[in-house]
Amino acid sequence: MARVDYDKQSKDYDRGRTLPDETLATWMVAARRHTGPAHRVLDLGAGTGRFTAALAAAFDAEVVAIEPSKGMRDHAASKDLRLVGGRAEALPLQDGTIDVAWLSNVIHHFDDLARAASELRRTVNGTVLIRGAFGDTDVPSLFRFFPASRDVVRSFPQSGATIEIFQAAGFSSFYKERVTEVVANNLAEMVPKVALRADTALELISDDEFAAGLAQLEQAAATETDPVTVPVDLLVIN
Repeated sequence: MARVDYDKQSKDYDRGRTLPDETLATWMVAARRHTGPAHRVLDLGAGTGRFTAALAAAFDAEVVAIEPSKGMRDHAASKDLRLVGGRAEALPLQDGTIDVAWLSNVIHHFDDLARAASELRRTVNGTVLIRGAFGDTDVPSLFRFFPASRDVVRSFPQSGATIEIFQAAGFSSFYKERVTEVVANNLAEMVPKVALRADTALELISDDEFAAGLAQLEQAAATETDPVTVPVDLLVIN
């Protein structure tokens, strides 16, 4: 079960979490660097489909986008993206039909990561790419305004434990890198996005902690004008 109500969050998700085109391009370059040709790509936990079209273009491939939240799927449909209902622990896919699987900011929502890893081993012939925060890596940048969010992220699956789980499922090669992404041109641009609270690490802190952090962010935005960059982990699994 997801840690937050994504049916409820779906109406604000794109406004709060949309990435600049240059950042999508950065991630697609990273994805292609670690994979071979792909005819069929899985976008697992696709949300509102923010990576779906980029994956299709980057790999020149069919993308199967799977998302358990009906609200997220409905919002994706409003953008002419077709998402399939399904869960990581029971993928609605035939054996060995996926060349590349893309999992962005999603594994901390799985009910059973080991079962999900087994399902990915069953369906993926190539590479699994996991983008996002792990419980054993620091959360920099914006989260300096929301220190309680660090405790939320520390509860996410750790990278070492994740590797062990996927190794037990039958995968044998693992590589982790950090990709620096631009999330906004400046802090002022981030204020209305963050205010929507469309992020698990922000939604799960207290309202008082969130309000205090937002006030600090607004104050900093008045003087800090540099682009906002965040290093994000990418775990490559074969």
